[in-house]
Amino acid sequence: MNFSRARRTLLVPVCRGMGRRAAWVAGLGGGLLACGVAALIAWGALQLRVQTIDQGHAKVLQRMRSLQDNVRQLLDLLNASHSAECTPENLARLRVLLLKNRDVRQIGLLDDEERLFCSTVSGLLPEPRPRSQQGIDGSVGRYLLNSPLQTFSPLAPADSVVTLIERGRFQVMIDDNPTQEVFFQYADGIWAGNVHQRRRAFVGLRGAQTDALATLETAHISFDWAQRMWRVTNSVPGVSPISVQSVLGLGDLLQRHPWMAAGYLLLCTVLGWLSGAALARWCHYLSSMEFLIRHLCHSSNVVCHYQPILELSTGRVMGCEVLARLQDGQSLLYPDQFIPALIQQQLGWRFDATVSRHALLELGAALPSQTDFSVALNFFPQNLRRELILPHLQAAVKDSGRSDLSIKLEVTEYDFSTALVPELARLKADGFAISIDDFGTGYSNLGIVKRVAPDYLKIDKSFVFEMADATIRSTLIPEIIAIAKAIGSEVIAEGIESESQARQLQALGARFGQGYHFAKPMKLDDFLAFLQHETPAAA
Repeated sequence: MNFSRARRTLLVPVCRGMGRRAAWVAGLGGGLLACGVAALIAWGALQLRVQTIDQGHAKVLQRMRSLQDNVRQLLDLLNASHSAECTPENLARLRVLLLKNRDVRQIGLLDDEERLFCSTVSGLLPEPRPRSQQGIDGSVGRYLLNSPLQTFSPLAPADSVVTLIERGRFQVMIDDNPTQEVFFQYADGIWAGNVHQRRRAFVGLRGAQTDALATLETAHISFDWAQRMWRVTNSVPGVSPISVQSVLGLGDLLQRHPWMAAGYLLLCTVLGWLSGAALARWCHYLSSMEFLIRHLCHSSNVVCHYQPILELSTGRVMGCEVLARLQDGQSLLYPDQFIPALIQQQLGWRFDATVSRHALLELGAALPSQTDFSVALNFFPQNLRRELILPHLQAAVKDSGRSDLSIKLEVTEYDFSTALVPELARLKADGFAISIDDFGTGYSNLGIVKRVAPDYLKIDKSFVFEMADATIRSTLIPEIIAIAKAIGSEVIAEGIESESQARQLQALGARFGQGYHFAKPMKLDDFLAFLQHETPAAA
């Protein structure tokens, strides 16, 4: 995946930060996942409970429709076939109708002013009852909710109320018991009536927690944060729209299946812990070099340092070795910190190509014109293939605009093998100088080295370090120099840290050298300053 420089600049520190705070990120992520799963389970339980409530509301509405149908048929029959006469014969006929209708308890007769003056219970009333102004107009007739039972029976208790429906010259009293049973079982509140006549028709056990008014516009499911409960409402339109509402508290979801709720809670806890552990490992991976190397191995992060290589007899700088670093925020990463990750992620060629091009373009733009300045480039052995290197370096040199830079390809003796011999031979024939680095530390066959005929052998710094102690290792230096002369190679001594080492190596036949005695690896500006102020002096 390719990221812009700005995104890489942001991504790397973010990944580093996540690695440093892996425990915090894991705890937060695991907690959020656990809460999310718990919320989904709770939502599923809520949906099942709402479905059950909806089924109960459907039974309430079905009961009300059945009641309306029965009352409608009775009122149709009364107004079509019966007179509103308060005679014993007529009242007897009306009582027969009551026996056939399970939802109506009494029938009343209305006079011309729509006042109740007679009923099947009390017969002729002492005086007509005035018409109530609190009625609700419906499809069956005019509903009188919560009417005093004394309207029909003067001897009834004062607090007894009933539902009345009137149409034409007749008024019927509903048997509320079967209906109320359904209401109490499935509803906490019921409203009926149009916009101007809307009122509550039923108050259940938790009626105080219902809405003050439910209408057709009331949402099916709403949550009251103050009371921490849901309200489930179902409404049906009509001449007198009906709304049925039930209250559902948080505890209702747990009370029905407490053991299942405990099991789900345990499941959420385990999922949160497992996801947190996985997230912690992921954060550590994001902050690891194995992950970051893909984003660090880019030209914008490559920093080239240059260590001069001098001729020991004159002090003349004949070239430099390119040593790569990677910029990681404010830190500079050295090869031993990222090379293992490069190899693991198989980014060797990408790194070699990026470093070599960066160095050639940088040196080409900054170095003054000179004759045959040598630039030593290190490549992984698997990348020393002519089909890779030749077009890449030719393009880089062309883009640098320089023709006075000679390129030296370095391969360590430790990585030297028979398979490299033909590739190195072809590259040498293409005009690239070949240098075997860290010579003396590996176990290369001298016959293979002779077949390659490298231009340079670089004595490993470990031999130079021990020169002062005259160890057995340091006594091998003359042998290495003799091998170089035998195969026609020049010698470059690495790791020179003192004037005496430089003189001894020159006396032994080493022509070139590099090390802290002359200069450390430097950024380009410092390297240019070194070239400008360095004056040739005999070693």
